Amino acid sequence: MRGNSRFLLFGIICVFLLTGCGGGSYSNNNPSPMQQPQPQAAAQVSLSATDAPTVGVTVLSFEVWVTGATLNPGTVDLLAGKAAIRLEVKKLETENAFLSTASVPAGDYTSLNLTFANPELTFRNDSSATLAGCAPGNVCEIAPSGPLSATVNGQFTATSGMQTGVLVDLNLANLVTQSLGVDFSTSTAVLATQQSGDAEGHLEDLEDLSGIVGNAGPGEFTLQTADMGRISVSVDSNTEFDGFDPCTMASVTCLQKGQSVDVDLILLANGSFLAKKIQLHDDASEAADDELDGVISKIDSPSQFEIVVIDELRDVTSVSVGDPVTVMLRTSSGGTSFRVDADGLQIPASLQQAFESQTDTSQLVPGQTVQVRKRDLAGGPAPAAITLTTDRVRLRATRLTAAVSGAPSGSNFNIGNLPGLFAANGITLIQIQTSPKTSFENADDLSGFVDGTSVSVRGLLFSSTPTPVLIADKVRKR
Repeated sequence: MRGNSRFLLFGIICVFLLTGCGGGSYSNNNPSPMQQPQPQAAAQVSLSATDAPTVGVTVLSFEVWVTGATLNPGTVDLLAGKAAIRLEVKKLETENAFLSTASVPAGDYTSLNLTFANPELTFRNDSSATLAGCAPGNVCEIAPSGPLSATVNGQFTATSGMQTGVLVDLNLANLVTQSLGVDFSTSTAVLATQQSGDAEGHLEDLEDLSGIVGNAGPGEFTLQTADMGRISVSVDSNTEFDGFDPCTMASVTCLQKGQSVDVDLILLANGSFLAKKIQLHDDASEAADDELDGVISKIDSPSQFEIVVIDELRDVTSVSVGDPVTVMLRTSSGGTSFRVDADGLQIPASLQQAFESQTDTSQLVPGQTVQVRKRDLAGGPAPAAITLTTDRVRLRATRLTAAVSGAPSGSNFNIGNLPGLFAANGITLIQIQTSPKTSFENADDLSGFVDGTSVSVRGLLFSSTPTPVLIADKVRKR
């Protein structure tokens, strides 16, 4: 996340307060805000997270653990005794992460305390100077140190019978010190505002969550995830099933224990999860293989490239999120296959065929997100070098933030002012193609997009001439 001597580092954590039924509560004009909330009324509190992007350098991974979140007075624990929760902040450019729900007394609260631990940052040094031991143009992983707690003062009200939320903004531009440490305690590092809940009783949309199917029963199933642990998910008649071709009926009966799936969830008012969409990723036999998601940082040769790990569905020995890994394509025993994880997107046949017909790195682009299946692994753990041999490279959703360049044309627009990783590889523009499958946040369509508009996009990034093309699954207007 480092630029030159200073750089911008932004993040947001959202605390959504959902009030329950029954009992009385404080009004904004009744007793003193410092008075202890009345215990007879209960409210549910759900904690989730999102992120605004960094600028000035190429951030490949930023991982931090949330260890505490309490409302005061009363020291009300929003994590409800849960263990520390991992956030991969880079992923939060375009989607939110669920942390916890808890039952709290309704009333007025005057501060929110947050604690964090073990920040780990993997970045490409786009400056002309060595930063934190990282030479210019290199990709490095560091563990910033410094105060890891914040107190946000304000008026936070949980009212019975109403949904409310508190949006907490972690301004990482003020969190990172010039000595390349972190300091969450500064007065300008964390801000908060209270928000209203969804009129339909939905607290949060949680998108692109990967997991392994556990037990499935009438109308629900369990899902084992890397960050949220094991959760129960319900389905209804509106749940969309994608990729379950052998299954003749789109229902929970399509799910089998051990399958790898990607899901889009709704966090409901009662703190439970409802599936909007379930996409089959791998059947049970393939899901047993070790796979790593990573952002490509460098193409070394027709048979070798480098990634920074951003996700691992299962723990892979000697590999952690944020680690740089050299990937070797298997060239014998059937070679290496290339696949596209379409996720329902409308992909031009020429782009998909060009990617899937390759046997080398010619269609790979620095900045793409791919998933590699491990066949052999040597070295590690980091900082020791790690080399992985793969027989399958799957194109996955890339996330990046940039500025609209020029005016949109039809359903497409260009983005420039790209992260340094792209510029270093001669890429100054990327064409964003939207479709009816693209979801927009903070905008209904492209009508309000003008030159210079800041946007975060998520989608499949393809090599193309004259510019790479990203088929957008989501566009978030900043």
